[in-house]
Amino acid sequence: MSEEKKTPAKKAQPGKGEKVLNWFKTLPQRISKPFKNMFYELKKVTWPSKQKLISYSIIVLVFMLFMSVVIGLLDLGASAGVRSLISATSASSSSGATTVEEAAETAEEAVEGAAETAETAVEEAAETAEGAAETAETAVEEAAETAEGTAETAETAVEEAAETAEGAAETAESTVEEAAATVEGAAETAENAAEEAAQTVETPAETAEETASEGK
Repeated sequence: MSEEKKTPAKKAQPGKGEKVLNWFKTLPQRISKPFKNMFYELKKVTWPSKQKLISYSIIVLVFMLFMSVVIGLLDLGASAGVRSLISATSASSSSGATTVEEAAETAEEAVEGAAETAETAVEEAAETAEGAAETAETAVEEAAETAEGTAETAETAVEEAAETAEGAAETAESTVEEAAATVEGAAETAENAAEEAAQTVETPAETAEETASEGK
Protein backbone atom coordinates (compact mmCIF):
# COMPACT_ATOMS: atom_id res chain seq x y z
CA MET A 1 0.00 0.00 0.00
CA SER A 2 1.31 3.41 -0.88
CA GLU A 3 1.51 5.89 1.92
CA GLU A 4 -0.64 8.93 1.37
CA LYS A 5 0.97 12.31 2.08
CA LYS A 6 -0.95 14.36 4.62
CA THR A 7 -1.11 18.07 3.79
CA PRO A 8 -1.58 20.42 6.77
CA ALA A 9 -4.89 22.18 6.77
CA LYS A 10 -4.66 25.90 6.02
CA LYS A 11 -5.90 28.22 8.75
CA ALA A 12 -8.65 30.52 7.67
CA GLN A 13 -7.49 34.16 7.78
CA PRO A 14 -9.78 36.44 9.80
CA GLY A 15 -11.63 39.16 8.00
CA LYS A 16 -11.45 42.88 8.66
CA GLY A 17 -14.47 42.77 10.96
CA GLU A 18 -12.91 40.07 13.12
CA LYS A 19 -9.62 42.02 13.32
CA VAL A 20 -11.48 45.09 14.57
CA LEU A 21 -13.36 43.05 17.18
CA ASN A 22 -10.15 41.38 18.38
CA TRP A 23 -8.47 44.80 18.67
CA PHE A 24 -11.28 46.10 20.90
CA LYS A 25 -11.28 42.87 22.95
CA THR A 26 -7.53 43.06 23.69
CA LEU A 27 -7.59 46.82 24.35
CA PRO A 28 -8.15 46.60 28.16
CA GLN A 29 -5.35 44.05 28.49
CA ARG A 30 -2.95 46.22 26.54
CA ILE A 31 -3.85 49.28 28.67
CA SER A 32 -3.48 47.48 32.01
CA LYS A 33 -0.27 45.64 31.16
CA PRO A 34 2.12 48.67 31.66
CA PHE A 35 0.53 49.47 35.02
CA LYS A 36 0.87 45.85 36.18
CA ASN A 37 4.56 45.83 35.19
CA MET A 38 5.11 49.12 37.07
CA PHE A 39 3.42 47.67 40.19
CA TYR A 40 5.63 44.57 40.06
CA GLU A 41 8.78 46.72 39.68
CA LEU A 42 7.76 48.93 42.64
CA LYS A 43 7.53 45.80 44.79
CA LYS A 44 11.20 45.09 43.99
CA VAL A 45 12.32 48.56 45.22
CA THR A 46 14.14 48.64 48.60
CA TRP A 47 12.98 51.76 50.44
CA PRO A 48 15.39 53.50 52.91
CA SER A 49 14.77 53.38 56.61
CA LYS A 50 13.65 56.38 58.71
CA GLN A 51 17.17 57.20 59.97
CA LYS A 52 18.67 57.07 56.46
CA LEU A 53 15.88 59.29 55.14
CA ILE A 54 16.56 61.91 57.84
CA SER A 55 20.32 61.85 57.25
CA TYR A 56 19.89 62.17 53.48
CA SER A 57 17.53 65.13 53.96
CA ILE A 58 20.04 66.86 56.30
CA ILE A 59 22.83 66.36 53.71
CA VAL A 60 20.65 67.89 50.97
CA LEU A 61 19.77 70.93 53.13
CA VAL A 62 23.42 71.56 54.07
CA PHE A 63 24.48 71.33 50.41
CA MET A 64 21.73 73.79 49.43
CA LEU A 65 22.86 76.29 52.11
CA PHE A 66 26.49 76.00 50.98
CA MET A 67 25.59 76.54 47.32
CA SER A 68 23.37 79.53 48.19
CA VAL A 69 26.30 81.19 50.02
CA VAL A 70 28.64 80.53 47.09
CA ILE A 71 26.13 81.89 44.55
CA GLY A 72 25.52 84.99 46.75
CA LEU A 73 29.27 85.76 46.91
CA LEU A 74 29.55 85.32 43.14
CA ASP A 75 26.58 87.67 42.68
CA LEU A 76 28.17 90.35 44.87
CA GLY A 77 31.47 90.10 42.97
CA ALA A 78 29.72 90.23 39.62
CA SER A 79 27.65 93.27 40.63
CA ALA A 80 30.83 95.09 41.82
CA GLY A 81 32.56 94.31 38.53
CA VAL A 82 29.57 95.53 36.53
CA ARG A 83 29.49 98.80 38.54
CA SER A 84 33.18 99.42 37.89
CA LEU A 85 32.66 98.71 34.17
CA ILE A 86 29.72 101.15 34.10
CA SER A 87 31.76 103.91 35.74
CA ALA A 88 34.65 103.31 33.33
CA THR A 89 32.25 103.28 30.38
CA SER A 90 30.64 106.55 31.48
CA ALA A 91 34.07 108.21 31.70
CA SER A 92 35.07 106.90 28.28
CA SER A 93 31.67 107.91 26.88
CA SER A 94 32.21 111.52 27.98
CA SER A 95 35.60 111.59 26.25
CA GLY A 96 34.06 109.73 23.30
CA ALA A 97 31.28 112.35 23.08
CA THR A 98 33.92 115.10 22.82
CA THR A 99 35.69 113.13 20.11
CA VAL A 100 32.41 112.62 18.29
CA GLU A 101 31.66 116.35 18.39
CA GLU A 102 35.12 117.15 16.99
CA ALA A 103 34.64 114.54 14.27
CA ALA A 104 31.21 116.01 13.46
CA GLU A 105 32.68 119.52 13.17
CA THR A 106 35.49 118.21 10.95
CA ALA A 107 32.98 116.37 8.77
CA GLU A 108 30.79 119.49 8.52
CA GLU A 109 33.78 121.59 7.45
CA ALA A 110 34.75 118.96 4.90
CA VAL A 111 31.19 118.90 3.54
CA GLU A 112 31.09 122.70 3.26
CA GLY A 113 34.47 122.74 1.47
CA ALA A 114 33.31 120.01 -0.91
CA ALA A 115 30.06 121.93 -1.58
CA GLU A 116 31.98 125.13 -2.37
CA THR A 117 34.38 123.23 -4.65
CA ALA A 118 31.45 121.55 -6.42
CA GLU A 119 29.66 124.92 -6.85
CA THR A 120 32.81 126.48 -8.34
CA ALA A 121 33.24 123.51 -10.67
CA VAL A 122 29.61 123.79 -11.77
CA GLU A 123 29.99 127.53 -12.51
CA GLU A 124 33.18 126.91 -14.52
CA ALA A 125 31.47 124.09 -16.40
CA ALA A 126 28.50 126.40 -17.15
CA GLU A 127 30.82 129.14 -18.47
CA THR A 128 32.68 126.58 -20.59
CA ALA A 129 29.37 125.27 -21.94
CA GLU A 130 28.24 128.82 -22.82
CA GLY A 131 31.53 129.50 -24.63
CA ALA A 132 31.23 126.22 -26.50
CA ALA A 133 27.62 127.07 -27.45
CA GLU A 134 28.67 130.50 -28.78
CA THR A 135 31.54 128.93 -30.74
CA ALA A 136 29.20 126.31 -32.17
CA GLU A 137 26.65 129.01 -33.14
CA THR A 138 29.38 131.06 -34.90
CA ALA A 139 30.58 127.95 -36.70
CA VAL A 140 27.03 127.17 -37.80
CA GLU A 141 26.53 130.72 -39.13
CA GLU A 142 29.83 130.57 -41.03
CA ALA A 143 28.92 127.17 -42.42
CA ALA A 144 25.51 128.54 -43.49
CA GLU A 145 27.13 131.55 -45.22
CA THR A 146 29.65 129.25 -46.91
CA ALA A 147 26.82 126.96 -48.00
CA GLU A 148 24.87 129.94 -49.42
CA GLY A 149 27.96 131.13 -51.34
CA THR A 150 28.58 127.60 -52.59
CA ALA A 151 24.93 127.33 -53.65
CA GLU A 152 25.14 130.63 -55.57
CA THR A 153 28.39 129.53 -57.25
CA ALA A 154 26.84 126.21 -58.16
CA GLU A 155 23.76 127.97 -59.56
CA THR A 156 25.96 130.26 -61.67
CA ALA A 157 27.96 127.29 -62.92
CA VAL A 158 24.75 125.46 -63.79
CA GLU A 159 23.43 128.47 -65.71
CA GLU A 160 26.74 128.80 -67.60
CA ALA A 161 26.70 125.10 -68.37
CA ALA A 162 23.10 125.39 -69.59
CA GLU A 163 24.01 128.33 -71.83
CA THR A 164 27.05 126.45 -73.15
CA ALA A 165 24.86 123.40 -73.81
CA GLU A 166 22.30 125.56 -75.66
CA GLY A 167 25.07 127.13 -77.79
CA ALA A 168 26.50 123.70 -78.53
CA ALA A 169 23.03 122.46 -79.48
CA GLU A 170 22.50 125.42 -81.81
CA THR A 171 25.96 124.90 -83.36
CA ALA A 172 25.26 121.21 -83.80
CA GLU A 173 21.87 122.00 -85.36
CA SER A 174 23.40 124.46 -87.83
CA THR A 175 26.19 121.98 -88.59
CA VAL A 176 23.57 119.29 -89.23
CA GLU A 177 21.62 121.64 -91.52
CA GLU A 178 24.78 122.53 -93.44
CA ALA A 179 25.70 118.86 -93.72
CA ALA A 180 22.16 118.09 -94.93
CA ALA A 181 22.42 120.90 -97.56
CA THR A 182 25.83 119.64 -98.64
CA VAL A 183 24.44 116.11 -98.96
CA GLU A 184 21.49 117.39 -100.99
CA GLY A 185 23.85 119.36 -103.26
CA ALA A 186 26.08 116.35 -103.72
CA ALA A 187 23.04 114.22 -104.51
CA GLU A 188 21.87 116.71 -107.16
CA THR A 189 25.38 116.89 -108.63
CA ALA A 190 25.58 113.11 -108.74
CA GLU A 191 22.15 112.95 -110.37
CA ASN A 192 23.18 115.51 -113.03
CA ALA A 193 26.41 113.64 -113.66
CA ALA A 194 24.46 110.40 -114.04
CA GLU A 195 22.11 112.01 -116.55
CA GLU A 196 25.02 113.45 -118.55
CA ALA A 197 26.74 110.10 -118.49
CA ALA A 198 23.55 108.42 -119.69
CA GLN A 199 23.23 110.95 -122.50
CA THR A 200 26.87 110.47 -123.44
CA VAL A 201 26.33 106.71 -123.58
CA GLU A 202 23.14 107.02 -125.61
CA THR A 203 24.74 109.31 -128.30
CA PRO A 204 27.48 106.83 -129.42
CA ALA A 205 24.91 104.05 -129.39
CA GLU A 206 22.62 106.00 -131.71
CA THR A 207 25.57 106.90 -133.95
CA ALA A 208 26.54 103.27 -134.13
CA GLU A 209 23.02 102.25 -135.02
CA GLU A 210 22.84 104.86 -137.73
CA THR A 211 26.20 103.75 -139.17
CA ALA A 212 25.04 100.14 -139.09
CA SER A 213 21.82 100.99 -140.90
CA GLU A 214 23.65 102.96 -143.55
CA GLY A 215 26.05 100.13 -144.18
CA LYS A 216 23.20 97.78 -144.86
